[in-house]
Amino acid sequence: MEKLSVKIYGQEYTITGDRPQPYMARVAAYVDEKMKQLSGVLPNGSISELASLAAVNIADELFANENSADEIKNRNEQLENDTQHYISLWEEAKKSFLLYKEESQTLRNEKEELQNRFEAARAEAERLSSLTYALEERVKALESEKDGLLDASRTREIERDGLSEQLRELEAKSREIESGFFDLQMENIQLKGELDRYRRMVE
Repeated sequence: MEKLSVKIYGQEYTITGDRPQPYMARVAAYVDEKMKQLSGVLPNGSISELASLAAVNIADELFANENSADEIKNRNEQLENDTQHYISLWEEAKKSFLLYKEESQTLRNEKEELQNRFEAARAEAERLSSLTYALEERVKALESEKDGLLDASRTREIERDGLSEQLRELEAKSREIESGFFDLQMENIQLKGELDRYRRMVE
């Protein structure tokens, strides 16, 4: 326990308490100041009246401070709740941002994949275009070759038709020659018969 002699409104008092002496001296000085302030308002007031009024004023300040403390406490609680709310919002925002980053990375990966597929498709399209051009050129060459073969075929058909006509002419001449040969044979036979008859007459 701490003991301290103090003077309040000119009176000596010994106070005892668990508080440190500087704290008790400060409390006593505060009460002394309040009584002096009240004596200015009530210059004829007794010590007991001034002490009572000082106690009432100090109690009023105490209650006001308690109310302020309660308000501050409530505000602190509200601030703590708001802080927790904002912390929750911040955590949600961080999660959303991380999710956004993951989705953005996924979209970038998909974009790169689509870009690669597009480049591959374009390269394949260019290859097919080149192949198509080569095939078109080959078709043109084959068509030209076909036209040449058709011309040659028509030429051969014309030549064949000419040869067929010549063959028919030769066949007709052959038949004429055969017919003439047959006539000569018959005439030869007749001549031989007449020659034999003349021989027999001569003999």
